Amino acid sequence: MTEPAINEETEFFANEIESEKDLTAEGDFSEKPLEDAKEICNYQSGEFSSEHVFKIPENKGLTRLEIQDAANNIIEATNKKRKRDSDMLRDFKKTAEYQLSATLLEMQHHIHKVYERQGKLMEDKMQELMARLEKIGKLEQELGEFRKALQLLYHDMNS
Repeated sequence: MTEPAINEETEFFANEIESEKDLTAEGDFSEKPLEDAKEICNYQSGEFSSEHVFKIPENKGLTRLEIQDAANNIIEATNKKRKRDSDMLRDFKKTAEYQLSATLLEMQHHIHKVYERQGKLMEDKMQELMARLEKIGKLEQELGEFRKALQLLYHDMNS
């Protein structure tokens, strides 16, 4: 049986199994290790607990190979769960990117509509401002002419 790829977190367990060379006990060894051997993992804190990993009948012992097979099954199950989690995160990322893209496109359209509406209002206000500034310019010119006329009148009256 080929051993599965072992990551850093489970490597310590595999090394422990290899070092147990003389592990034998009395009883029937014909049964394979139970497939339902599962790790107890707290996903919130990331803690791993080895309690209840193997369900070993009280009157039966397991050989080193059976324990190694059970450990390999745990490693395979862990790797499958990690791949499933990775796939789920990848799918979630794709969905989130799609939704974000759609939302941003909608926002962009909305902003352009606002810019168009505000641009029209701004253009109207700027035309009104320019017309008033032109009128102010004419009034300043008339005021300047009036001053000159008043100044000439004052000089004529005082001379």
